[in-house]
Amino acid sequence: MIAALGGLLGLVFLLFPNLQPQVASGAEVKLVDVDLAKEQEIRADWSSLVDDGTAETMQWKASLVTVILRNSGENPALVSQAEFDFSSITRVGCPYGGGGQEGIRARYDIKVPNDAKAPFHQIRKLKYSLSPHEQERIAFTVGPEMASVGVMPSVYTFTITLRLDDGSSLTTPKMTYMDPSGSEAVLTAGEQVVRYGEKNSFTTVACLKEQERLARELSTESPYVSAELKRYSSQLTGLVGRLPQGA
Repeated sequence: MIAALGGLLGLVFLLFPNLQPQVASGAEVKLVDVDLAKEQEIRADWSSLVDDGTAETMQWKASLVTVILRNSGENPALVSQAEFDFSSITRVGCPYGGGGQEGIRARYDIKVPNDAKAPFHQIRKLKYSLSPHEQERIAFTVGPEMASVGVMPSVYTFTITLRLDDGSSLTTPKMTYMDPSGSEAVLTAGEQVVRYGEKNSFTTVACLKEQERLARELSTESPYVSAELKRYSSQLTGLVGRLPQGA
């Protein structure tokens, strides 16, 4: 009778595989935290956009998106894929001059096309092993495919879904991350408007006020916000606060 019942169950599971109980892998991975506070130097290639001559290699600072995982199980776990889901991509800043003929291609882990529009999805394959009873960090750098003269800073809002080889997945809370390319030039142009007015400037008082409002709004919309955006927003607020009354 027991043998017959076992054979019947085997036939049911063969015909309806979704009903079959899943065998535990022994890995129990949890998302512990997300961190946007650290920076790392990565390689970047400077080149002319019109000349195919030699390119110069330099070091380029990039903030790290760090995901902290813990495996409480008895077996190792393998993270096989990271999926970045961008819900918004926003340029924050006022025009400060014409575009140049030089560009920098930094070697980001996640390269966002300069013309990308949200919602935007990007996948990075991984082979990251997490040992039993260990806590580890997986870090990513994120930025544009090309940063050139005249570009304004980009603010990315996204979540990351990490997929494990046992079919499970972990998704981070929403985070807001700023690529600071062009931020110094934007702030310098804003400083000139504050001091000397709009004459002979690409930047206007109205634009400065609007971008300050936008940066402030973006810096509070997520549980996790990068230090660059907080600092940039604060500097824009400082500039607007120094505008002459009635400006």
